[in-house]
Amino acid sequence: MSRSVPEEPESGCAAPPELSIDHGRMLDLIGVEGQLLTAATHDVHPDAPVGGASGRTATETVRYLSGVCEDALTWMGAAEQARSAAVPEPATLRAVTRQCTARLAELLAEFGTRAPDEACPTWWPEEHTVRFWVRRLLHAATVHRVDVQTAAAVEMTPIDADVALDGIDEVLRLWLGYRLHAVGITSTRPCSVGLSTAGAEWLVYADQRRTVVRRTTDGKSVSADGLVTGDPAAVYLWLWGRLPDRAVRTAGDRDAIAQLWGLLRLATR
Repeated sequence: MSRSVPEEPESGCAAPPELSIDHGRMLDLIGVEGQLLTAATHDVHPDAPVGGASGRTATETVRYLSGVCEDALTWMGAAEQARSAAVPEPATLRAVTRQCTARLAELLAEFGTRAPDEACPTWWPEEHTVRFWVRRLLHAATVHRVDVQTAAAVEMTPIDADVALDGIDEVLRLWLGYRLHAVGITSTRPCSVGLSTAGAEWLVYADQRRTVVRRTTDGKSVSADGLVTGDPAAVYLWLWGRLPDRAVRTAGDRDAIAQLWGLLRLATR
């Protein structure tokens, strides 16, 4: 394989793609993911470790998702509502779960009062609309629901292919393509990795100066040092560090692929 450098802005961030999932369905999915997470807490020990790259316990995971919800409410200017409902930080998993459920409900109610294209502050310079937060919460809820189900050793609820594809695009373009640059982290050497699943392809190029991500839409196969392929849900969860390398198929430069995975851990921590 040969190295290919996508033509992208210096920050590695291009205009966001159109959401591939209907807005109303995304709101429904957030609610479903919250219900699945809550159900999984009934079968998990509070201190059970979450598998993969998370490093959190089940209780810490639910608390973290609650914090993501509150952060979104703050960015959307609904912090006063969140503060009015605030209670001292709970200690038990049951209390943490109740708080997370309340935060998700507040957030869904806030989403329900706004159009997806309504202007709204975000931390991504390329998109300042409500849909940024809807997408962000869908994937946060999905990944952390998987965390709790894994910690509880219950069967993981499947992730729909369109959700996984949208999630792959988000973690690559938002977290790797922008967040890594924003915190000043770069690759130790030039490398490129292509990712392909269900007819969708992305190309990542990283060097000591920048990290660039491009989704290819011209139907041409990506040319890169390393290649990662697999089922959309498997690639999605692998990128988030929730599945091991054996869950996907790899070819070419394994060091380049390992570096991509390591850079994602730094971008998403």
